[in-house]
Amino acid sequence: MKWYPYGHDFGNAEIGGVTVINGKTVSLSIPTAFAKVDTIALRNLGVNVEQSNVHVMQLEDEEAAYAIGDLALQQSIDAYHGRGDIQRYASRFSLRSLLTVAATLIPDDEFGIYVVTGLPAETYIKNAALRLAIKEALDGTYTFTLNDEKTPRRVTIEVATVVMEGAGALIAYNDRSTNKMTESAVIDIGGRTTDLYVARGQVPVVEYCKGKPVGVETATQMMMDSFENKYDRPLSLLEAREIMHAYAAQSQGELARYPEIASYGQTIGNYELEKLVKEAVAQVGSEIVSFVASAWRQSDRDAVAASFKPVLNIGGGVFYFYNFLKKRIPHLSRPDDPVHANCIGYCTLAGRLLIRKVQSGSTTNNGSATSIRIF
Repeated sequence: MKWYPYGHDFGNAEIGGVTVINGKTVSLSIPTAFAKVDTIALRNLGVNVEQSNVHVMQLEDEEAAYAIGDLALQQSIDAYHGRGDIQRYASRFSLRSLLTVAATLIPDDEFGIYVVTGLPAETYIKNAALRLAIKEALDGTYTFTLNDEKTPRRVTIEVATVVMEGAGALIAYNDRSTNKMTESAVIDIGGRTTDLYVARGQVPVVEYCKGKPVGVETATQMMMDSFENKYDRPLSLLEAREIMHAYAAQSQGELARYPEIASYGQTIGNYELEKLVKEAVAQVGSEIVSFVASAWRQSDRDAVAASFKPVLNIGGGVFYFYNFLKKRIPHLSRPDDPVHANCIGYCTLAGRLLIRKVQSGSTTNNGSATSIRIF
């Protein structure tokens, strides 16, 4: 059986996965949304569950199939996302997401993944038991079908370690020549949280590792509230997501494809939609900047620049809030792939640990030794 290093990021807005296939790093992100579905009913409705952008999986030991990602948002007004529940990291939902993304990236019918995943800074520090619970929840061998494939998949998961979010980005992008006594920092802005990570060499500086429940979803909710107040009709989560993505694309100089939104027969123009998002993003951006300044005791404009080098901004929030932070931290930088920055580092670390394990002669699953071939 072939083994692959794997970085797993079970975010509260996006599920990310990164692995290495034939020497090439591959990645995928899908929305954190789960809904029980009837695959026969989906087919009768004309949904092609074999499309690459559709994710429907069913574990062998479960009666129900689950749509994950965009299809879950389309099929359910109350899709599960686990927001606010820290135990979700050690749940069957995390397992389902891990298997789905891994099996989408890796074409083999049977394979093993050696997993590194992460927890938000404050959760990692305050809840050591959760790290063990994650390993207990994910480790094992699972048989399941993906998108109605005729041949079931069989995947073995072994969690190598759980690290603090932000550590992954520094593993992936920090210059190895950096002085080991220099403090490096990460500002990770996700869907619902902003997490700060600071390390001296590879050792976290706990007093600067903090989190706050504010992120892209905060701005999204503000935009949805403003829209409903102005146009007297609510936006669906899918509509709101499409509006936010269009704004993000526009901010990066790409073609903005705002969805067609109407209220009582009147189409709402792109300018009006953009204005609502811009106001929400500015308000949340100001809150994030204030949080960073307070957490890092930034008494003047150059305090962080003098203390931490480099300072990386990662996560999906980069596309909305990077410019706000850049004004306060002039040497702030962002990687080419900020969404998967942590995951890439997790996968890099998983690869190192997997090679070390191979060199030791064997790996185990459920207590029995097995031979390994790696990516």
